[in-house]
Amino acid sequence: MWVSTGIRPTTVVLTVENTGERVAPERVPTLTEPFQRGTERVHTDHAGVGLGLAIAGSITRAHGGTLTLTPRPAGGLRVTVELPAAPRP
Repeated sequence: MWVSTGIRPTTVVLTVENTGERVAPERVPTLTEPFQRGTERVHTDHAGVGLGLAIAGSITRAHGGTLTLTPRPAGGLRVTVELPAAPRP
């Protein structure tokens, strides 16, 4: 997993990337829907229910920002949150 932050003229940016199975580009828009998951997973003790990206999207929109999901070519996902920067005094 990689995490980076950045500052742009009017926004701040948080990017989180992970590795994993390849995500088909047509599947990406569904990942922010509640209870959707990126791949068919075998049930384990900690499988998750598919709410993380839905919650992240709701919080981002509530703060006037954007959430962008991009599949990584080698597998995994890049998630970028861009939020309005606070005005400088």
